[in-house]
Amino acid sequence: MLFRKNKTLLGLNIGSGYIKMVELKDSGSVHTLNNFGIAALPADAIVDGTIMDSAAIVNAIVNLAANLKIKKKRISTSISGHSVIVKKITLPLMDENTIEETIQQEATQHIPYDINDVNLDFQILGSNQDNPDNMDIVLVAVKKETINDYLLLVEEAGFVPVVVDVDTFALENSYEYNYEGEDKTVIALIDIGANLTCINILHDGVTCFSRNITSGSRLITEQLQKKFSLNYENAELLKMGCLESKKTDGSTAFSAIKEAAFSIVNEISKAIDFFHTSSMTESRVEKIILSGGGAKTPNITQLIAKSTGIETEIINPFRNIIIPEKNFDLDYIRDIAPLAAVATGLALRKDEAVRR
Repeated sequence: MLFRKNKTLLGLNIGSGYIKMVELKDSGSVHTLNNFGIAALPADAIVDGTIMDSAAIVNAIVNLAANLKIKKKRISTSISGHSVIVKKITLPLMDENTIEETIQQEATQHIPYDINDVNLDFQILGSNQDNPDNMDIVLVAVKKETINDYLLLVEEAGFVPVVVDVDTFALENSYEYNYEGEDKTVIALIDIGANLTCINILHDGVTCFSRNITSGSRLITEQLQKKFSLNYENAELLKMGCLESKKTDGSTAFSAIKEAAFSIVNEISKAIDFFHTSSMTESRVEKIILSGGGAKTPNITQLIAKSTGIETEIINPFRNIIIPEKNFDLDYIRDIAPLAAVATGLALRKDEAVRR
């Protein structure tokens, strides 16, 4: 174990639609935005967390870093998709050394992969509320092949990977930093990416339910393409409310977006209903916080709130971060902020306690 006390890491979020980079300056009690940028990826460069076109992704990372004049080389990145398994499990009370010895055996009952093919990690949450003789643990398993693929991407782009996190935990990190003191007990963090929607439900700041939906905002774009005979770029602009066309007026476009978004909204609603019915407690989600490119879909908050009956808002990952007006277009930052949530959570990680 090598311990280093250093500055923050560069947050690098490799999504299925965009590369996002966030660099923060740590001034002790506060953080200041030092650098931020995004770059689009070709369609299907990443599908459900699986890398399909590594060369295109490496080029996007290199070009974005060059455009932003990034000097920092040590980075924090994250993974999502079907190769990531997050489970909350309950075990009899034991010390951490005993858990280390038994967690692999326990994991075989919860992980649908050969245990030799995954990297395991866990976090002790504390005593079980219903039975103080037991303790709750979050178990995380990621396919070794997936981790190696992402590490190789980062290294080929000229960076040093220090932390490999999970998207849902990075999003949780961003939320906790910016929304500390919120009076809601049960929060659903939902990141709507291009091809994947990640749901992470927190109870008193601790993950109690996690699920991935293998569809995202690209599904809406593709349906708009077909309905209005548009190319992908124009369909994407229409989805964001940025395209005026003779083929559509405002009400027609909104109706089409609502129809196209139905399957995603429905899947989100079903996942939350499942949490409510399967939870061992009477806890219910009190607020939904949206992030990702899909959060910019017009009226998506209203659609989800109506479907679930739960207050819904879009995250501001820079809420408690100082943004120097002389260095950034504040209107642009506000507009693009939902895409930066995971990258901001990664950038809040410190370059310390690095395991080698």
